[in-house]
Amino acid sequence: MATDNFDGDSDGLRQRVQQLEAIIESTTDPITVKDREGRYQFVNGATARYLDREPETVIGATDEELFGEERGAAIRRKERAVRETERTQTFEEVLPVGDGERVFESTRAPYYGPDGDLAGTVTVYRDVTERKVRERALESQRDQLATLNRINEVARGVVRALIGEPTREEIARTVCDRLVESELYRVAWVGQPDPTGSTITDFVGSGVDDSARDLVETIDASQDSDEPVPTAYYSGEPQVVQSVSADETLRESHRTNLLDSGVESGIVVPIRYGDATYGVLAVGTDRVSAFSGRETDAFEVLGEVIGFAIGAVKHRQLALSDAVAELEFRLTDPDSFYIAATDRLDCTLELEGMAAGPDGTLLFYDTVRGADSDDVLELADDWDAVEDARLVGERGEGALLEFVLSGSSMVLTLAEYGANTTEAVTSDGEARIVAEVPAEADVREVVERVRSSFPSVELVAKRERERDVRTAREFRRDLADRLTDAQRTALRASYFAGYYEWPRDSTAEDVAASLGVSSPTFHQHIRKAQRELLATFFDAEYDRP
Repeated sequence: MATDNFDGDSDGLRQRVQQLEAIIESTTDPITVKDREGRYQFVNGATARYLDREPETVIGATDEELFGEERGAAIRRKERAVRETERTQTFEEVLPVGDGERVFESTRAPYYGPDGDLAGTVTVYRDVTERKVRERALESQRDQLATLNRINEVARGVVRALIGEPTREEIARTVCDRLVESELYRVAWVGQPDPTGSTITDFVGSGVDDSARDLVETIDASQDSDEPVPTAYYSGEPQVVQSVSADETLRESHRTNLLDSGVESGIVVPIRYGDATYGVLAVGTDRVSAFSGRETDAFEVLGEVIGFAIGAVKHRQLALSDAVAELEFRLTDPDSFYIAATDRLDCTLELEGMAAGPDGTLLFYDTVRGADSDDVLELADDWDAVEDARLVGERGEGALLEFVLSGSSMVLTLAEYGANTTEAVTSDGEARIVAEVPAEADVREVVERVRSSFPSVELVAKRERERDVRTAREFRRDLADRLTDAQRTALRASYFAGYYEWPRDSTAEDVAASLGVSSPTFHQHIRKAQRELLATFFDAEYDRP
């Protein structure tokens, strides 16, 4: 009977052991049992597969023998903590698997022998590598989003700063201060190569110490330099230094200087708008490989925002300046369509006005004299820089032509640097361009910047003069002088009747009926009135081209 009971208990125990073994061997999580000395007493099949070893070769081994002294000692410390506290503990650890490493979440628990004494530890490993990769990716995305938000805040701050009529220096300081205050960056500064390309001028920075100033002063700012700052300025492309210690474009002295200042990576973006480059923005951070593609794109946009702001300051200075310096240039560039056209066709082209076209092109309106308009259009059709050209209409002894041009233009370059072109006439293969800049502007800088884009340009004359600035009252008086009573009445009635709203409150027929005139008569009056209004606003005497 006792034997029968024993045999029954033995069978049940054997069945439970088999069930436990099946569970342990079916799981994909490694499971190990170690004695108090840290020697493996049991490993399941998942452990053997991760280690790429037969189970019997692991039994009796220590972690130092399997993973090396340093990593083995770290594992032993975790085992010791569990044995000493006799409490289950969970750890995160990185272990070598195959040719790489995997991240595991390990749960260790003490186990006891039949006598109740502590016999060792049981550990269950959960491979969480993919989860950690996702978490880190999400964390990186959150960091990038936070970074982009702060960069956008800086950009909005620059735009808001325009309301206060800032100087160029105030714009640069606002940007640098906002970037450093964000705590994402250690240092930020703005500057530009001087016209000779030897040094950095117009330097403004935040988080800048004497060491950083020494670095800036020793930058080779020449166009032939392969350092990040001049490369960004002359190429118009952002330059990213993901690791200061490994970047070969940095001089050894600059590398040491940056690392001593805690800068591990950095970016230099050109400050530009249109064809003009006003300098560079250089930013450094203590994060390695900090500038992802999205962050770089955000900084590139920030550079354009700063460029727009600086350009706006220059134009506002000109608009508010009573005294101006009038600069007269002579250009003989054979690659210019205008110079080539007047040389080949023995004609004159005079710029009447210009406007922004689609896809970065420019619309130029020129009067041609001394040549048939068809001949000019035929030449334009073969010129790469001329995207399109058409005859607008005949004008007495000449014809008005419209050219859609791509690429650089001296008139546009002058505008980008705060100069307003008042006259541009090309004849006999030579262009004469007259432009105004504020009297307090650095004329030498403007000339050198234009010359960097158009090497053949020559400054012929510089004249100081007082500019006639029209007040709003004078503008209205000039307009009133140009309108007939019928035109003025048609313009006022159409305005107050909502003819210019969208959608319109009143049609042309409604306004004509209110005025007691026919619809064709109203259209004739309103069209001429609008023409005089625009002529007053864009009059060549005051605002050309």
